Amino acid sequence: MAPPPPSDESRAAELLAADAVGDVVEHWGFRKALGRLWTILYVAGEPLSAAVLGERLQMSAGAVSMSLTELQRWAVVRRVWVPGERREFYEAEVDFWKMISKVVSERERFLVRSVKDRLEQAMAAIQLDSKSVDGKGRLDRIKKLLALATLAESMIDGFIASHTIDFSRFFNLLDFKRGVSKLTGTKAVSRRN
Repeated sequence: MAPPPPSDESRAAELLAADAVGDVVEHWGFRKALGRLWTILYVAGEPLSAAVLGERLQMSAGAVSMSLTELQRWAVVRRVWVPGERREFYEAEVDFWKMISKVVSERERFLVRSVKDRLEQAMAAIQLDSKSVDGKGRLDRIKKLLALATLAESMIDGFIASHTIDFSRFFNLLDFKRGVSKLTGTKAVSRRN
């Protein structure tokens, strides 16, 4: 049984929320339709069929199907069985941490590892030329880039493992500010809100 259609006010609010989340998702590099579709399911709070989703978002059946397939791959939407119904229904994942950590794990971690691998290859190749002053400088700069990539990987792994990122392990901003002040001969200014 299809849920009752939302009122005009509810539909407008639902679409406003869907567009807002769609903009965020698009900013992260995904298609806006994915964010809009997930939001409709999330706001509904109950399983909806592909036909209902298409009608609410004014999307074609093919676009809805393709979007649902991609959302299921990212584990942010799942197909569910509704007793007495033959059609397929879908519901949104509501655990934000689960969704974010999956994307970070599969996308950002993959990118950082790829960057690290290529920097390690560059470092190995340039070590052959490290006898010259110019070669040593290049090697040192590549080592710094590799250290940054290693730090990024560590932060991503820490984020996924602990549900938070604790920057205090890497440096204390106040001490960093004081250190810069000593080096430059300026006075550190503390701002309080």
